Amino acid sequence: MATATTTPQTALTPGTVVRCPRYVNGESTGLRKAVVLGLWNEDNPKGGYRVYFYTLGPASFSPRTAGLAFEREMKVLGTLDALSERTLIGIYRGLGEFPGSTQVRNRAGSHAHRLRAARRAR
Repeated sequence: MATATTTPQTALTPGTVVRCPRYVNGESTGLRKAVVLGLWNEDNPKGGYRVYFYTLGPASFSPRTAGLAFEREMKVLGTLDALSERTLIGIYRGLGEFPGSTQVRNRAGSHAHRLRAARRAR
């Protein structure tokens, strides 16, 4: 009798930078860089992730700069710590008061502040 093995689902942490497809009206507009904001449904890691396509402007569902992506569609590029000060400031401002983005927004803002302080100390 064969035994089935399952691999545990590892949840991507908020702040992970990924490349994934962006969908508008059910059609892919191509691969874009995005930041993972968290799980779409906190009880189901297989239900997808909330992502923010930070290269497209402020976070919103109406122009589709924020959306849903599944782990199998994502390629992990790194974390917020690897981004430049300018990009981090853009993410911080772009997330603004977007619901569910507080953790990522605070991390981007504090890391941008540290980078700025280090740059100005030189």
